[in-house]
Amino acid sequence: MAERALPPAVPASPEPASSSAVSTAFGSPLEPIAAASAPATPAHDTYVVKVQKDQIYRVPPPENAYLAERYRNARGGGGAKKKQEGPACSPCVARTLGALLATAVLLGAAVLISLVVLRPGVPSFSVDRLTVRREARPPRADYDFFLTAVNPNKMTALWYRSGSAVLLHHGRMLAAGDVGQPADGGEDSTDFSMVLRGKPHDGRTPKAVDKALAGSREHLALELSVQVTVQVHVGALGFGQRRLVVRCDVGAAGLSKDVHISSQSCKSSFIN
Repeated sequence: MAERALPPAVPASPEPASSSAVSTAFGSPLEPIAAASAPATPAHDTYVVKVQKDQIYRVPPPENAYLAERYRNARGGGGAKKKQEGPACSPCVARTLGALLATAVLLGAAVLISLVVLRPGVPSFSVDRLTVRREARPPRADYDFFLTAVNPNKMTALWYRSGSAVLLHHGRMLAAGDVGQPADGGEDSTDFSMVLRGKPHDGRTPKAVDKALAGSREHLALELSVQVTVQVHVGALGFGQRRLVVRCDVGAAGLSKDVHISSQSCKSSFIN
């Protein structure tokens, strides 16, 4: 049997010299699996395309964003609404307003202290009772005055400290003494008494005073002059002390034991 002649082998096509000769798709190199035996049959070439996984993107449909927004609104009202409920001003503006408010409060307190505490209203005085006691050795008359001071200030109390007083008749001194401190300070009024020791009767006593002491009911003009230290208090806090001067013109009907006061007029003022 005759041997069948085989066709001569076709030489394999040479590989491309560089990667630039290989075509690309989707940014990835194409690797040929089998090259054609002849350039005349390119339709039978087979290629495997390798696409990296991190280059595969999936865009969610628009309705997903709408559904997510509805879900957030149902749970908590959304971020935009919470942002609206925040403070209207920034912390810097709030601190500035706080500093301005504190400064205004301090200035108001300083003005209040200056007007109310350092310049209090002058209290008014009245003589409620006058009692005369005759002493034999040495012969003299002591005068016991009971006074009431009314405080016109609504926010401060006036506390009376030590002081002195004299009793005169037409400029001639009849008695003198110290003003004792009252038992307590008064927010509205303060009552205190003082005893003025009379001068000995050595023949220089005014005749009208001698007649009044002897039992005459004639009108007798007396002048009571008082100087006392006053301290202004706001609650438990005490401020500067001031000197108060009081002058009372008193009309008495005789100088018996319990003197009938027919008229009086008291004036007071601060001297510092």
